[in-house]
Amino acid sequence: MTVPEENRPKTDTTDDVLEQQQQDDAPRPPGGTGRTLREALEEAHVRPDDYDEE
Repeated sequence: MTVPEENRPKTDTTDDVLEQQQQDDAPRPPGGTGRTLREALEEAHVRPDDYDEE
């Protein structure tokens, strides 16, 4: 998913971005990362018949 331009953190230099990436190498908290859309929908109990075809 992309972040709208107005919500992106602003940086002054490329160095700021590179330093941020090094900090981002920390382990991620457990959660929904790594799931496929199908797995997320199954977990949410969303089925195709929940929607009307147009």
